[in-house]
Amino acid sequence: MRRENEFRYLTLANILREQIHSGFIKPGEFLLSENELCKHYGMSRTSVRKSLDQLLLEKLIVKKVGQGTIVSPDLVVEASPNKVLRIFTTSPSNFYDLCMPLLIEAFQKSNPNVEVKCMSFSGGDFWDSINTSMDLGLKPDLILVSDRQFGETENLEQFTDLQDKLGGSREAIYPRLWQSFSDSGRLKALPVTFSTVYLAYNPDLFQRYNVTEPSPSWTRDDFLEAAGQLTMDLNGDGINDVYGLSLSSSLSRWPVIALQNGVNFKAIDSTDPILNTLKFLHHLLYKHRSAALSPRNALNSESFTREKAAMVLTTSIELAGWKHQTMPFTPKIAPLPFGKQKQTMLIANVLMLPKNSEEPELALQFLQTAVSPEVQEQLSATTGFISVRKQINEAIWSQPGLESLHIYDDTIENSLFLYEIFEDAHLVDELEAEMTLFWAGMESASELAERMKLILTKP
Repeated sequence: MRRENEFRYLTLANILREQIHSGFIKPGEFLLSENELCKHYGMSRTSVRKSLDQLLLEKLIVKKVGQGTIVSPDLVVEASPNKVLRIFTTSPSNFYDLCMPLLIEAFQKSNPNVEVKCMSFSGGDFWDSINTSMDLGLKPDLILVSDRQFGETENLEQFTDLQDKLGGSREAIYPRLWQSFSDSGRLKALPVTFSTVYLAYNPDLFQRYNVTEPSPSWTRDDFLEAAGQLTMDLNGDGINDVYGLSLSSSLSRWPVIALQNGVNFKAIDSTDPILNTLKFLHHLLYKHRSAALSPRNALNSESFTREKAAMVLTTSIELAGWKHQTMPFTPKIAPLPFGKQKQTMLIANVLMLPKNSEEPELALQFLQTAVSPEVQEQLSATTGFISVRKQINEAIWSQPGLESLHIYDDTIENSLFLYEIFEDAHLVDELEAEMTLFWAGMESASELAERMKLILTKP
């Protein structure tokens, strides 16, 4: 935890430093207040204050008693003689933290006189922040976003069509991926990594308590039995210390179970499939009591990384971030055992090129570098991220591993991004809010199933 907090305050210091050096916040102008920084970047007051203290040491900012913090009025921001490629990113982002340095290094090998500057914005109001930045005259050449943020883009016309600008790279990428980020045949975003939502487990816990590890043919009953065996009260105080599964209430995770049971959220003609899924979730949490619930805004629950849960629905992007914090074990991937449908969810990080980019040719070169075979292989080998190139994954992963990831042969074609499951982004927030009592065990599966049908079928 201490290492994570240190990492967060340094990340915020880097964000503010870049905003100052880039001229986004000019000498004499006020920074956001400490309260606003806490809210905007999702950090504790302690982390925010440590970030500001770092900038004070560098004499980039000045604190004015009773007024706030300003950029040092005496600061002189010198113009760089080099060309600048400006990339806006979302924060926090495991891809940005772990992969962007590799992309920049590879790009600058062929463009040594180009300075790549990255500026991060809070994911909570990302597009509003981007628009405000552009209104102030600070324009990005590339924007790194998640698949969900892509789905929330209000005007895709402001982004360049990449369909015929990537040479042979597009053909090497999974068709399922570039098709998902196309609009009327125009490629509006380039995926640079992706992941399915899969089931990871801690083999050390399975071995420690003599529980049979998941096999390619294991079933839902096998899963339930293993989860039950791995739910334990280790200190004898009557309260479980370890659970079989860490279950998130986020709509970016648990719908995998629904999809595997044949739920079509776009056309709920019958409540039976969703009812069966909700009953299963309640069974895990409150009857079987083999799952611990984490809130939707805390996907990176520590229960799995600290060996308090044996299994978790996760992604390679999330797992890479956990490994960066140092886990005491090496996770393995288990086949999803929840239903007959060979289906799961997808997430991705994509780069978008605004039409008003001041360096469009350099931006295209960066995109080509990001999906080149050499860089994609390096990312997969050093960080654990999944490549967008099918051949690289087939060279790195075994067939059982690819099958567990649901990317073997054409199985990826059945998987869906969140914005494809729920085309209205506001619907995600509405459904998550409606499920509060259900997750607390205060509402039955049948009550929620009926209400969800009404919400999903309303005109």
